[in-house]
Amino acid sequence: VGESGCGKTTIALALIKLLPDNISKFSGTITLNGKKINRLSDENFRKTIKWKEISMVFQGAMNSLNPVLRIGDQLIEPLVNSGENKTIAKTTVSELLNLVGLSDSIYSKYSHELSGGMKQRVIIAMSMVHNPGLIILDEPTSALDVSVQSQIMNLLKSLKTRGISMIFITHDLGVVAEICDEVLVMYAGRIAERCSVMQLFRAP
Repeated sequence: VGESGCGKTTIALALIKLLPDNISKFSGTITLNGKKINRLSDENFRKTIKWKEISMVFQGAMNSLNPVLRIGDQLIEPLVNSGENKTIAKTTVSELLNLVGLSDSIYSKYSHELSGGMKQRVIIAMSMVHNPGLIILDEPTSALDVSVQSQIMNLLKSLKTRGISMIFITHDLGVVAEICDEVLVMYAGRIAERCSVMQLFRAP
């Protein structure tokens, strides 16, 4: 959490090696499962880590679905491109859609036929295609109305019980109280506070 412009999204982009080339300074170590992943070459990182061990749901990502491709085709593309049999890929995608609370009928639909909440569920399913252990979510509920926000939060809580770790970027401290275990408060590009959710609300 932290005010706009404090560096939350920048850290997230650093974690998956998507920072722009003109970044003024980059230092430190990113360790995932004992591996110093920021020391890997871009090619090695892309092949072994990105989307496979760590994935990201970008801010406003539900608007990034391709309007001329069916939802199912967009979901199976990364699996087919990595050598998966198309039939097996379709089964995997069907299971993911069910996991995020969508029916198989979504597979043949286009993005304009879906509500905002359904699109966000599709994007979350897309981030799970390669079964990563860590998903970064950059304000995944900010563009949704309150009732849909609640549905997405329930979905994320159910994913949490399946052993998926999440880094959750948000301005909403109510969301933090509901879903998070540990909180990092950022200010001016630095971590100002790191504590448990309980401590943040009882004795910040």
